Amino acid sequence: MKGVCVPSIPGCPKIVKVVGKEVTLTWTQPDSDGGPEITGYLIAVANQNGSILRHVPVGVTTTAKLNKEFVSGGSYCFAVAAKNALGFGDFSLLSEDVQISDDIGNEMFITFHCLSF
Repeated sequence: MKGVCVPSIPGCPKIVKVVGKEVTLTWTQPDSDGGPEITGYLIAVANQNGSILRHVPVGVTTTAKLNKEFVSGGSYCFAVAAKNALGFGDFSLLSEDVQISDDIGNEMFITFHCLSF
C-alpha cells in the first residue's frame, strides 16, 4: 500500500497528577496515524538521566495512570510512542522528571516541559 507507514511522534507526555506512587500522564495524538488507525501507545519509563527502565503498553487513550512502576524516592520521566498495524512510531520527547513519594497525602497537580530524548 502506497503512503502507509507507522504513526508520527505523539506530543510530549505531561505529568498532570502525582499521588504517592501513582502518576497520571496525558499526551496529544500524533499529527498522522500513518494510514492505519492507532491501536495503542507505549510509555517509556526512564530514570532522571533518561535511561529507559521499562515500557508500559496502554490502549488507544491519551491518558494513563501508572502506579506499579516506581520506587519511593526515585525520580522518573516519560516518553510515549504510538502504534498502528505496521508497528510503533518514534518516541516523543521526554517529560521532565518527577520524584515519587510513599506519602499518599502528598498530592501534586503539575505540568512539566519536555526535554530532548
